[in-house]
Amino acid sequence: MGCSIRQLTIDDAAIFKPFRLQSLREQPDAYHSTAGEWELPLERYEALIRENPVFAATDPAGAITGVAILGITSRTKSQIRHKCEIWSVYVEPSMRGKGVARSLMEACINEARQRGFEAVVLTASTHLTRAVKLYESLGFVTYGTERGAVKMAEGRYVDNHHMELWLL
Repeated sequence: MGCSIRQLTIDDAAIFKPFRLQSLREQPDAYHSTAGEWELPLERYEALIRENPVFAATDPAGAITGVAILGITSRTKSQIRHKCEIWSVYVEPSMRGKGVARSLMEACINEARQRGFEAVVLTASTHLTRAVKLYESLGFVTYGTERGAVKMAEGRYVDNHHMELWLL
């Protein structure tokens, strides 16, 4: 794989921010938000890292080559706290097909298990067939497809699969 997986700390916010913005610019139809919406002060990135485990693949020089976020703060109501979410999985194009995304996903799943979550959910754009196949190979199952889940600036719609993995 040529990289290592580690959980980011708030000290990594300055290298995480440009990578996050790059992912949103390079693959805008894979996300629910835009790069413009993530042009935020560094403190907001620090807060995200502090509140949710952010895993990064880094090369030997320490540069981020991939990222995945385990969203543990979005489900705060008592009857939905048994599940967490995986957000914003992105691997830079030169590192795709090398097991980076799988390693990031496994780090998120292992962290969810350690924290006692019963299930992990995610959404995946239906046209990202390699990502969907990866998630399925990890045990995720599609429980619904939302047509027109995302409306791009030019008016094009993107459908999303809703997927889950039960950890019990």
